[in-house]
Amino acid sequence: MTTLARYFEAMWGLALVPVLTGAIVVLLVATARRRAVRLARMGQSEVVARLVPPTSQRPSRLRLLCLGLAAACATVAFAGPRWGVERTVVRSSGADIVLALDASLSMLAADERPDRLARMKQEARRILASSAGDRVGLIAFAGRSYILAPPTVDHGAVSLFLDNLDPSVVGQAGSSLARTIRQGTELLTLSKSGSDRALVVMSDGESFEPQEDVVAAAERAGSAGVALVLVGFGTANGATIPVATAEGTVPKRDETGAVVITRYTPALLQAAATASRGTFIDAAATDKATRVVRAVATLRRTQGATDSSANRRPRFQLFLLPALLLALADTLLAERRGRRRRGAAAATTAAAASLFLLLLPPAQAGAAPGPGDDLYRSKKYLE
Repeated sequence: MTTLARYFEAMWGLALVPVLTGAIVVLLVATARRRAVRLARMGQSEVVARLVPPTSQRPSRLRLLCLGLAAACATVAFAGPRWGVERTVVRSSGADIVLALDASLSMLAADERPDRLARMKQEARRILASSAGDRVGLIAFAGRSYILAPPTVDHGAVSLFLDNLDPSVVGQAGSSLARTIRQGTELLTLSKSGSDRALVVMSDGESFEPQEDVVAAAERAGSAGVALVLVGFGTANGATIPVATAEGTVPKRDETGAVVITRYTPALLQAAATASRGTFIDAAATDKATRVVRAVATLRRTQGATDSSANRRPRFQLFLLPALLLALADTLLAERRGRRRRGAAAATTAAAASLFLLLLPPAQAGAAPGPGDDLYRSKKYLE
């Protein structure tokens, strides 16, 4: 029984095979008997036999066989038979994209409305909405970088991480573009999907690290086949950085007590784009998300295939189709049984005509007597 259960989704359905088959046979036999009783009440069996086809007076063995087998096959199909090996291959087209977002304190500057961080998150959401079919990952960085979500088609999960992104997620002050590019490149090269890869870095470009490190990381990304897209945020005039304190929100100050002004610095972003032969989108550009999507769209879209585990192939159609054919055959045979053969119909018509003639009244009174009548009255019967 355990071995048999491997080949059926619902083993209990097999127990219904004899039950439903027997019920169909009993119902047909009972129906035929009730019909025979009603026909017997119509008159003598000889007369009824002439008026009603014989197949209507007793259950047809062929019909019992057809409908019984149809019920059995349909019940087996309901049990969900499975055998043979079936491998499901899921194919998708698209690119692997990692969004690396700057979550440093400088992104809280309000030189972009409502601030750099909120504006960057708006553009990132638009990129997600325009990247149907792409696998998107998320990295947050400041002084260090952290992977919040690996490349996935579940954009809802990425959006959830995006909603909660703020400087407290990273915690370490500063902006490390070189480390972020290296981590994003490693994350994308680990993917075995075969699709093209793109790393989108969104930042104000304010980083206190050697330009050589950023250029080296960008060159490594380009040689690994990762398309680098760098997007700037902020203005050259800059703005103060609001900091929440017990007294309220105040501008951030340095060690000397002077108010810190953060400014958009595109030099590192441009250098990284040039080194990797990627794309640089300036902070002054409008509709940044569309430009990013257009840059990613130039990538060659390849089809990635994921081979799932082997499953047993459904075989219910091998039983359902015979059930339908048997039911159709019973319908056609029933119509044929309801038709009388031409010879039988002619014989029945002749018998009815003879009966009609016998029941006709004698010749009407007043008709002129013939010679036969005179011979009959003279008792000359032979003549």
